[in-house]
This record gives sequence, structure tokens and C-alpha cells, in this order.
Amino acid sequence: MALESSRVRADVVEVQEFPQLAQAYRVMSVPKTVINDKVQFIGAVPEEELLKRVLQAVGVEQEAAEGGGISGQTSPVG
Repeated sequence: MALESSRVRADVVEVQEFPQLAQAYRVMSVPKTVINDKVQFIGAVPEEELLKRVLQAVGVEQEAAEGGGISGQTSPVG
């Protein structure tokens, strides 16, 4: 997603090199994905599931996203 849109940013952190971040985010296994400090999950997920989690993190209800458009149901990010 980050490659396709300038509105998405992705960072990869090596927990061995940054143990303080691993501790702050309670990383016990990898990969662990954290989205906007609101949604967290462990492991690889299919693209559809990742999109669902991203929408959840920004406050878009799943029904609105599936309904063919995202109306003003987003919350500010950042």
C-alpha cells in the first residue's frame, strides 16, 4: 500500500537493534504490525484483512467501505 500511495507510510524496525521499541510495543513475535498506535496484529495477513485493519485504524466502518465509497466517516490521522 505504501508503494502505491503517498498517503500511506510504512516503517520496518529490527527489534534486535531497537529493543526499546520492541518493549514499548510489546513485541513477542514477528512480524507484528501496528497501525496508528490503534490496531495491532501478529503474523502475515491477506491483503483484504490488512485493508480491513487499516480502515479500522482510521475509523472507517467496514460497511461504508464495502458500500462502494468512503463517505465522511474517517477520523483525522496523525
